[in-house]
Amino acid sequence: MTVNNDVGREGVRLVSRLAGVAISVPVVAGFVLLGGAVLVGRSLLDVGRKLLEARPGAQEPPKNSDRKASPSRQRA
Repeated sequence: MTVNNDVGREGVRLVSRLAGVAISVPVVAGFVLLGGAVLVGRSLLDVGRKLLEARPGAQEPPKNSDRKASPSRQRA
């Protein structure tokens, strides 16, 4: 009977180890994907900033004196 109990215990240990691995793999994969998304986002922001620095006029909004006054502003 002790042989059967040992085999049963080994089976339970094997199943518990497999369950632990099955749970940990998606968790680790999720963290890797999250880290990748953060890196891609930061890279895109960096590229956008460099593009804005390359065109100095793109950062400044047009001045109001260059535009014609809208009809709602002409009422006085």
